[in-house]
Amino acid sequence: MKEGALHREWSLWNQWVLQQKITKTKLSGHCHKTKPDQPVSEKLLYDAYPPEKKPEKIDQLVNSMSFRSFSKNFIALAAILYILFGGMLRSFQKSCSEGGQEIHLSNIQHAIDDGILQTSLVGNQSLHEVIDIPYYPVFNLSEPVYNKTLLSHTFGLSWNKPVLVKYSPPTNTTFNRVALTLDTTVDGVQYDRLVHVYLNNNEIWRSSTIEPAGRLSHSRVVKDVTLYRTLFEKEGDLLIQLDNLVTPKLTGKFNVTLTAHYYNDQNEARQLPKFHPLTPSKFGVEVPPISYDAKVSVPLPEINANTTQLLMLLSTSGNSAEEFWYSNLLDEYKDQFLSNNRHFYGHGSCRVINVFVNGIRVHSTNPTPYIFTGGIAPSLWNSIVSTGAFDLIPYRVDLTPIIPLLWDESAELEIEISNCIDDVDSATAKSGIGSNWITSATLAIWEDETIDFSYGDIHSFDNSTKVKRFAVNPPFSGMLTQILKATYSNTFLTNLTHVFKDGNESNLLYSYENTIKQTSMIVLTKNADVQTGLYIPSSNTSIKVIGDDNSLLKDSQSLTNATLASKLSFLTPLLPKEIPFHVDLSLSIGSAAYKDDKLLAERYARENGTAEFTISPNGNHGTGSVLHQYTLRDKNGSTYNREALSANSTILYDNVTESIAYSEPLIDILKSFVDLDCPSTEELNTLYNALNTEDSQTFIPEIMD
Repeated sequence: MKEGALHREWSLWNQWVLQQKITKTKLSGHCHKTKPDQPVSEKLLYDAYPPEKKPEKIDQLVNSMSFRSFSKNFIALAAILYILFGGMLRSFQKSCSEGGQEIHLSNIQHAIDDGILQTSLVGNQSLHEVIDIPYYPVFNLSEPVYNKTLLSHTFGLSWNKPVLVKYSPPTNTTFNRVALTLDTTVDGVQYDRLVHVYLNNNEIWRSSTIEPAGRLSHSRVVKDVTLYRTLFEKEGDLLIQLDNLVTPKLTGKFNVTLTAHYYNDQNEARQLPKFHPLTPSKFGVEVPPISYDAKVSVPLPEINANTTQLLMLLSTSGNSAEEFWYSNLLDEYKDQFLSNNRHFYGHGSCRVINVFVNGIRVHSTNPTPYIFTGGIAPSLWNSIVSTGAFDLIPYRVDLTPIIPLLWDESAELEIEISNCIDDVDSATAKSGIGSNWITSATLAIWEDETIDFSYGDIHSFDNSTKVKRFAVNPPFSGMLTQILKATYSNTFLTNLTHVFKDGNESNLLYSYENTIKQTSMIVLTKNADVQTGLYIPSSNTSIKVIGDDNSLLKDSQSLTNATLASKLSFLTPLLPKEIPFHVDLSLSIGSAAYKDDKLLAERYARENGTAEFTISPNGNHGTGSVLHQYTLRDKNGSTYNREALSANSTILYDNVTESIAYSEPLIDILKSFVDLDCPSTEELNTLYNALNTEDSQTFIPEIMD
């Protein structure tokens, strides 16, 4: 087995650790070679795109004098970091042997590279169901007024072969809500793959597939796509991209069915936008409208004078050498542990998505740390996938502040994925990032037909960027500590005046503030045989709209945060050429939205997992256990909770609890009791079902009195 060819099929930080010797044709990320003399890149497999440019090497970041001063305090710092990380990872110590089946991976000979691994699951060969706990669960669906199968296709050897079908809306059917169901069945041996769904050059869903592990496996995912309803109301081109390779050893073919469900919901009264694709395919409707570059420049269209809101929906995700960017080392340290056969990717562990218009930075976003089913250790995700793996939510970028730039002419939009350090480093040679990020963007446009024309200007704007880096690698210590901290801030004040067809005017002052922060820490000890990582991004975006009389017409705020903590430890091999290791993982993703200082919705997802895995020429094997927890709280205080535990390819439990708080439904019920001397048993039961436990203890005695 070639040690340098160990693939992401069992990847821990995607070859952060176990790619021990760099071969001419190394494997990484979701991308697989087509020719032995080509580097791996999904980008290279689309002939329309030029080969990747190699980023220039960055200058030395910390001089030797700084290192000497840092070394004096290294032991104390390392102790503090271990205390910090230890507290976050302490919950991992639960045993993984709670049942289920052990996953075995057997080393095979492969036509491309003799080090690729084949997965097989020992035990039950019946249909294995893999589920997700969605970050945006679909609630309150009534009976659909129409169902339609949009696609039923087997993606075998489908690399660079997306499927194009003609879409037509249902006839003689009134609908105002749309949901999509993605059913995927796969058998044999296969990697996880990205799935892209495009409608009229707009990416409306980015998902990924399960890894079958030699077992007939199925997944079903539901996504509410009502936001894109105007696209579903007219005929168009529907393109589905699932780049897959099939060889004598990679046998998995994905049988995919995409179904649309149409609803006529009485409670659906949102004004929905029209859409303009910002990254349309330059090579026809049969080529995916995405970019594989770190920097994407596209024109923003000239907009109508009655436009009231602009929102960019940005889909981008790290791939290949950038899939686990938060584990990458600064360039000067990436080869530090090669003598111990430990390889790392470079460009540092900080990434930020910056958006510019005519050279002015208007927004910054932290990328979400999605983990796909082959990520870190696939035995963790064989029953329940990690948060967001089946639904990579697009980033929302409010471009309303730059509306005055687009009334009379187009503007230049630039999307850049940065390593943070280049944004403040004055060095001529920049580090850049690795290959690659997959990006698409769509502009959502809201218009008001009662507006005759508009005028205004950008009153002021301001940007600030702060990036701090710290790295210390004492000689002969076998240790490295790396810390990167970044803060980005963008503010705008824009004057907008809308003149309505009836002669009235609306003078608005639009205030926009966007701040993101992130911290990444990596501690390597024992010559990188023990690797601890911590990634903490957060963001705060607020929008205020002030009217003519200084009245506050709109006051909204959105917050996001995440924490990814991991510890990987190599174990003593029992047999020659075996590579055993232990992984502890904790991932949490949270968000909250406020309007007028009142909560609209709050979401929180958390995963705590542990796995042991052994890479062996006699057959790789491993176990994994993950506890998934999800909470959704709405503006009324009602909560939805879901908790599930999986161990060794078996779901041990999956529980959902809900509570309805003291809110409008409860008030309506209470009003119906006002004229009653005493509620009936049936009425009390109705009331009880509308209350959570605390409310029941408070209100039922009051009613009975």
